[in-house]
Amino acid sequence: MKFHLHVGVIEAESEQSLQEALVIARCEARVLARLAPNVAVLEREDAQLLIDALEERGLHPKVAR
Repeated sequence: MKFHLHVGVIEAESEQSLQEALVIARCEARVLARLAPNVAVLEREDAQLLIDALEERGLHPKVAR
């Protein structure tokens, strides 16, 4: 059994947009779990990398902290 106390949950509009975002942030191999085709759980640091990568490309994801 594993407990991850500090994780980020990423929910995208589609499976494809989630996959593209993970590739952009280079963290597709570090996904802890897929809760749905368009939802991924990442370590908090990886979730922040994804947010930063999207913002660098002019996208502004909705972030709840």
